[in-house]
Amino acid sequence: MLVAVLQMSALVTRPCALVPHSAMRSASTSISCRSEDVTRRELAQLSVAALVAPMLLVPARAVAESTLVTRQQAYTRYVPRIERGRDYWATGLNKAVKSSDWASIKTALEKKGSIDRIFGPMSLWSSSWSSKTISEKTLEMNSAIEELQAAAADLSVAANGKEAGGDGFFGIGGAKKLSEPERTKLAEKAYKKGVSAINKYIELGNDGLGMSFSPIDGID
Repeated sequence: MLVAVLQMSALVTRPCALVPHSAMRSASTSISCRSEDVTRRELAQLSVAALVAPMLLVPARAVAESTLVTRQQAYTRYVPRIERGRDYWATGLNKAVKSSDWASIKTALEKKGSIDRIFGPMSLWSSSWSSKTISEKTLEMNSAIEELQAAAADLSVAANGKEAGGDGFFGIGGAKKLSEPERTKLAEKAYKKGVSAINKYIELGNDGLGMSFSPIDGID
C-alpha cells in the first residue's frame, strides 16, 4: 500500500503555471508550463522511497518465514525422538511392568535410558511453540510433561521396592519397603498415568500443527 501511494504521488501532475510571455522566444513557440511544487529532486526522492519501501517490509516477512522454518526444524529434530520414547512406553515398559521386570525399569529410568531420553525432546518441542513470550500451548504441553515425570517417579519407587525417603535417623528406620503386590500395583498405575500424559501431550502438539507436518499417533 505504501509503495502504491508513493508511486502515485510521483506520477500525479501538480497544477501548472504558464511561463511568462516575456520568456517566449517567438510566436511559434508552444505554450509550456512547469510545476510550482514538484522539482526534479523531489521526484527523484519519491522514486527512491518507492524502491526502498518494499525493503522495509522484508524483516516482517523474514520473521514469519523464520518462525515456520524454526518449527520445521524442531519437528524434524525432536518429534522422532519423542515417538521413540512413546513406543518404548507402549511396548517395552508395558511388558516390563506386566512381568515385574524391575531391573529393566530401573535401567530405562537412568540418565539417557529409554524413559529418561524422552523428556528433553518433549520440552524442546513444546518450547518451539513460543517466541518472545511463553504461549498457552507451551504451558499446557509442559504440564503434560510434568504429569509424565510424576509417573516416572512412581515407577522409580516401584522398581526400587521402597517409598522415596532417606535411610532414617542415624541409619535407623528409613523408607518403607513395598511388598511385591504393592510394587506391581504402583507400577501399573504409573504406567497408565504415563500413557495419559503422553497422549495429552501429543494431542496438544497436533492441535494447529498444519498441513506441513504429519500428526503424531498416540498410545492406544
